[in-house]
Amino acid sequence: MGSYSNLYVNNYPILTAKNSCYENVIEAIFLPSDYSEYERPLNQRNKITWGDAYEKEEGKEIIKSFSSTSKICKERLELFGVTSEKAKQDFEFTIAKMKEYEVYSFIENNQLDYDTYLKTIKKIINSKEKIYYEYSYDNFESYLNENELFLEEQSIKLGLWSILSILPDDARIEYDLTDIINGGWINDNPHEAIQTEKIIVLTEGRTDTEFLKIGLHLFFSHLEGYYHFIDFENSRYEANASRLVHTIKSFVGSGIKNLIVAIFDNDAAASKEISNLRKVKLPSNIKILQYPAIEWAKSYPSIGPTGLQEMDINGLAGSIEMYLGKDCLQENGNYIPIQWTGYIDSIKKYQGVLLRKAEVQKKFRKKVKEFDKKSFELNNWKELIAIIDLMNNTWK
Repeated sequence: MGSYSNLYVNNYPILTAKNSCYENVIEAIFLPSDYSEYERPLNQRNKITWGDAYEKEEGKEIIKSFSSTSKICKERLELFGVTSEKAKQDFEFTIAKMKEYEVYSFIENNQLDYDTYLKTIKKIINSKEKIYYEYSYDNFESYLNENELFLEEQSIKLGLWSILSILPDDARIEYDLTDIINGGWINDNPHEAIQTEKIIVLTEGRTDTEFLKIGLHLFFSHLEGYYHFIDFENSRYEANASRLVHTIKSFVGSGIKNLIVAIFDNDAAASKEISNLRKVKLPSNIKILQYPAIEWAKSYPSIGPTGLQEMDINGLAGSIEMYLGKDCLQENGNYIPIQWTGYIDSIKKYQGVLLRKAEVQKKFRKKVKEFDKKSFELNNWKELIAIIDLMNNTWK
């Protein structure tokens, strides 16, 4: 008879596989930490698959599965470039190819659009009933039932995003591997076999990496497993904007296939180095980013030859410390000022440096230790979150 695996989306089974599973789907939407084993009434998971005809048995069984929520799984797909527009384009391209077969009357007789597809799969999932038809050529709903909500030749990741998009954010997404594990078809510890694709992040320095990793962990923990940062602590790697450019060039020459994000400070030194990078032909898997502008930094105290005055320091002095929160940058209600250090003739800009950086970093680390996700003040984290958002949306 064989063993089967299914992906359950809001308790509706799809992607049925005999004696195997879709490893690419598991690696795209789950992390090793999403795997668990738990007790459940025997054969409860068959109720939707077989309806009232399923054989009810007494007792309990151990379910072995990966699970998360629709929102989290969708965001993980989006991290690697899946978008609603791409999903729609893929649907339209697939329908056009199917029309060429001249066997599907539901395509010939109707103008099928993406919205109809979404409404139909939502109707099927909400029915909570798995219906098996003989292969249907004349009814779209029957076709989707038979093909488990996908179109033939449709991108599995884009199709999966479409399915997830019609579900509530908290809908349970569970890949049930119980039967194929018990049947010996895959490893008893499938979470150990996950080959998670990593996005490599290059920064200007150790503290940039430290604080970005903190931001990921506190506010995007469901995505942090997809990022890999250069290990400054153990590799003795020293960086600045100039060194970061050399690192980028090394990655270009290596031909590495991972997605790579190189993120520079929002200052003059970074702008100079980024302008030099324009001479380098970067492959499509490498993206250059710069910390985003800060609204309140348009009027920030700075010290120059004429004394203390407020200026727009965006693009001139936006090191990582400027993104650690107003609470870390203020003393007795006043901002710690910027000191102008030199003029960069090639881009006609001054470079500025925040005074007493070490104090700001110390305040931030203290804030992290005292962090309470139930009562934190968002305004003191917005700038750091904005950087992570920029990274998360790089490939869309």
